[in-house]
Amino acid sequence: MTTRTRHDDIRMCIDQFVPEEHRAAAEAGAVSERPDNLMALPMSGGPSPFGRLRMALVTQTLWKPGTVIACRFLDGEASVKRKVEAVAHGWEDVANIQFKFGQDPAAPVRISFEREGSWSYMGTVSQQIPKGEPTMNFGWLTPDTEAEEYSRVVLHEFGHALGCIHEHQSPDVQIPWDKERVYAYYARQGWSRSQVDANLFQAYSPAGVQFSRFDRDSIMLYAVDESLTIGDWAVGWNTRLSAGDRAFIRSQYPAVEKPTLRLRAGRSPVAGEIGTHGELDRYDFRVAKAGHFIIQTLGPTDVVMSLHGPNSETALLAADDDSGLDLNARIERNLAPGRYTVQVRHHRPTGTGRYEVALERV
Repeated sequence: MTTRTRHDDIRMCIDQFVPEEHRAAAEAGAVSERPDNLMALPMSGGPSPFGRLRMALVTQTLWKPGTVIACRFLDGEASVKRKVEAVAHGWEDVANIQFKFGQDPAAPVRISFEREGSWSYMGTVSQQIPKGEPTMNFGWLTPDTEAEEYSRVVLHEFGHALGCIHEHQSPDVQIPWDKERVYAYYARQGWSRSQVDANLFQAYSPAGVQFSRFDRDSIMLYAVDESLTIGDWAVGWNTRLSAGDRAFIRSQYPAVEKPTLRLRAGRSPVAGEIGTHGELDRYDFRVAKAGHFIIQTLGPTDVVMSLHGPNSETALLAADDDSGLDLNARIERNLAPGRYTVQVRHHRPTGTGRYEVALERV
């Protein structure tokens, strides 16, 4: 079946990137908001001092689960604002997060209807945008816009505000674009070839984001017309949160956070499990006297481990993927007195499985 987009009215979200001068502050703010936004993940490129594979240190922009995110309208008609707010609350049904609309001048999500296009900054990046500037825009919503269009656009942009990427740029999808036709199509709305590259063709690195398996029904996916692809690959306009959207956002904003488990040198390994996509497990231990320690995972699950401290959840000391037995991680370090945190996640963002963590003083 051929899926047709609206050739006479191209209405797509435009990616918004943190200004370069605010990048360092945005990364620091994201980690301060939620320490597990700092991710150490394997990347190709040969060995490194961190382990058998090089490790990439990347920063996500997720809010802390349970956060009440203040939102403020900078302009717009009353009826339009009411409709936007009503749709935005749909995310609260599945994510442990709350959008509170009001007049808070310090609100990180600031919504306008006067700029061009539809867009939003990603997650906590909005905290670094100057207070008088919008962090989200709806350029074509009017009192007469259909309810389905409100649902499509507003859920999409508030998904970005929660830190979700565009589904068509997921590392898990390969769309057979007919690039020259795509360039010509989007030139009609004034996009340059570089803008098309950035907004459609450029996939995110697997080491840079959390993502689920590609979801054709995701609210974060653009419509893709068959005429813009090679063959019959096409996707229509999604207007609701899909089952995949719901499962993924629950994993990133869980109702109940997994507890941090205690490791003790010389004791039996502690059992752990990556039960959902993108889940991260935390462990901590204390060093009373400086010494040499080994932290390692055991079992059949391919996990990545990072060590942080002393007395800091975000100061990275070491990270490893496969230096242990088989696919297990292993870190060996001299440690000073203090509290240390161990983070464990699956090698693949879509992976799950059981494992154990052991701490040994040697």
